[in-house]
Amino acid sequence: MPCLQRFLPDTAPETLIAALEQDGGIVIEHLLTPDGLAQFRSQLQPLLDRSAPCQGDFYGYATRRVSGLIERVPAARELAIHPLILQVMDAFLLRGCREYQLNLTQAISIGPGEPRQFLHSDDLMFPGTAPGSEKMINCMYALDDFTEQNGATCVVPGSHRWPEPRDPQPEEVISAAMPAGSVLIYLGSLTHGGGANQSAQARTGVVISYNLGWLRQAENQYLAVSRELARALPPRLQRLLGYFVHAPNLGSIDGRDPIELLRDQPPADTLFREFLPEEIIQPLAEARAATLRID
Repeated sequence: MPCLQRFLPDTAPETLIAALEQDGGIVIEHLLTPDGLAQFRSQLQPLLDRSAPCQGDFYGYATRRVSGLIERVPAARELAIHPLILQVMDAFLLRGCREYQLNLTQAISIGPGEPRQFLHSDDLMFPGTAPGSEKMINCMYALDDFTEQNGATCVVPGSHRWPEPRDPQPEEVISAAMPAGSVLIYLGSLTHGGGANQSAQARTGVVISYNLGWLRQAENQYLAVSRELARALPPRLQRLLGYFVHAPNLGSIDGRDPIELLRDQPPADTLFREFLPEEIIQPLAEARAATLRID
């Protein structure tokens, strides 16, 4: 019978990474403190109460969603740059990019009567390939206890290593039950889906996902987060929102790093800079010098 390995927040990152490599998903129990969990709930619940149910066969009809959590839920900001989580993201995503970014910040409250979501892998939203690397990774934080009865996320351990996509057999699908305050980390290539809620209460989770820095984000962070708030955020979170240049020259503005737009004082010069990978700077300089000698 397949299962997910479970860990505590003091587990060495190397252990978490090895388990993710093997199974495609892991659970870290009680990553949020009781106070942190209560704060997140209190900030999010009024937004969920005002939100309308989704209308779609994939999103569901008895499910409520709230996006743009960096702007709307202050507790999400610290969670997005949790040191342990970022160490795991570094290990996987930096294989395929020079810098990664936030892909999505979304609360998902599955209501009573919602059937199990269509099983899928999230990286299918990106039609290209990233050889040797995951294109994205999800972190699903449980704000309520996740149980098989109330719609805990269903996952198919090991499906990220299947040579060809296929429909999983029923015995390969398990419920990622976990106590409130825990997080399910799963690779974008892992087959999964929201579980069926057969209880009388909604169950709420929060997805914070990350993707390669040269891909388009599922959530447009430049519009989801106001410039005023972005200026006040920690630099690490500013960069995760997308305020960086992915070398070579992807994401610049007038030859500048877009993070300069968040500074109180603009730079004094107006030079149009280039942003190149370190490994090509010297060969490029040598090629230019050789051309000048020939000319």
